[in-house]
Amino acid sequence: MSLITAVYVPTGIVISGDSRTTGTLSQQVAQPGAQDPNAAVTVQTPIVLSDSAHKVFLVFSRFGIGTFGAAIVNDMPIAHYAETFQTAQEGHQPGSTQECANALLRYFRGLSPTPQTSFLVGGYDGTEPWVLEVNVVNDSTKRWNVVEGTNQVTYGVVRAGDTAIVNRLLSQPQFNPSFQAMNLQDAVNYSRHLIRTTIDQMKYEPRFPTVGGPIDTLVLTPEGARFLLRKELTCS
Repeated sequence: MSLITAVYVPTGIVISGDSRTTGTLSQQVAQPGAQDPNAAVTVQTPIVLSDSAHKVFLVFSRFGIGTFGAAIVNDMPIAHYAETFQTAQEGHQPGSTQECANALLRYFRGLSPTPQTSFLVGGYDGTEPWVLEVNVVNDSTKRWNVVEGTNQVTYGVVRAGDTAIVNRLLSQPQFNPSFQAMNLQDAVNYSRHLIRTTIDQMKYEPRFPTVGGPIDTLVLTPEGARFLLRKELTCS
């Protein structure tokens, strides 16, 4: 599981994501008290595979994508496909954020079997901000940062993945930030706060911690896009 946040304010879009990859370990365990001594049951145990996965990417030097859902596709990490997505476009750079989302959807729909993966996509078409969700399984895209049924731009936060704790934090609208008045630095801090709080809270809840590891953060503005923080290879 993952947690990806996209905070969009008047001066920019911030996409942040955690680094945890989880899996399930299946084991055959003898069934206590069974009449058949060879009887066994399958026990599935959730496990942490890595706290170093990349889930936030800058593509075509102007669009940001954050991935959530299936992290392993055909025995390869999702980062492999996110990074080769650009190559698959054969030098054709999408002209808009919607085109980027459409290309991303086509690319992942072309994999077999269809991966249980989705994305948040952010970018600017000139000075107009775009924040979209790409659902590969449902073969759909949805724009989040406009009033439904209109092209009126709005400001706020969209979250995806294991959102239970973030949803609790945002469950009382009267206490939510005024995103239309939020500056970009506060948007950066807030996007990371939601993930960091989720990681911290999961330490105390009686369930498997699906969100963890370092937090990567990408900022997009009309002037360009850049990582503020991204994991790098290190030696220990």
